Amino acid sequence: LAVAGSSDMVCDLLGVKGKDILYMGDHIFGDILKSKKRQGWRTFLVVPELARELQVWTEKSELFEELRSLDLFLAELYQHLDSGSSERPDISSIKRRIQKVTHEMDMCYGKMGSLFRCGSRQTLFANQLMRYADLYAASFMNFLYYPFSYLFRAPPVLMAHESTVEHSRLDMGEAGTALAPWLAQHSLPSQQVAPPPPQPLSQVTGAPQDSSGEEEEDDGEA
Repeated sequence: LAVAGSSDMVCDLLGVKGKDILYMGDHIFGDILKSKKRQGWRTFLVVPELARELQVWTEKSELFEELRSLDLFLAELYQHLDSGSSERPDISSIKRRIQKVTHEMDMCYGKMGSLFRCGSRQTLFANQLMRYADLYAASFMNFLYYPFSYLFRAPPVLMAHESTVEHSRLDMGEAGTALAPWLAQHSLPSQQVAPPPPQPLSQVTGAPQDSSGEEEEDDGEA
């Protein structure tokens, strides 16, 4: 147990540095952002409000689906238009509906709205979490559901230009056939490929590590 001191002293005492340390905290700026920038530590952000966020996300799924449908409908109106088009779609009613659904969603979380999003847009806190926190959950007790050897990996995230291009997808049978030679070469005879352990509330999520340590210093507290 270390009291006071500095992050440099902790590294010296433990004889480790950088990604060899997983630092847990509940403050996005004081705990997560600073330890990531200064030491390059792996970071775990505790977000107690996440339990409520997940409850609303599950119970009000129809609002999220409606907002998604409105966004898609809005995009389709402009799909076949270009700089030479004289047509100007009337989107006033769609914009009003989006504002109404967004407000209704926000009120489901309480007077202050969601900690992570406003409608289909992420908040500053959510952006900072995704950038600096390698893992986050409502409680560190979520680690009890994973073995010590578990490898956490961030889900793939497409950039805007990638999400507009569809790739041909392999079905599960084809994917399994494609992986069979690799598994045969890299697995021991007694090994079996098993799915990951259950996530209690799907609260533990990976984010890419920011190891450059050269970001701007004006990232404020959410």
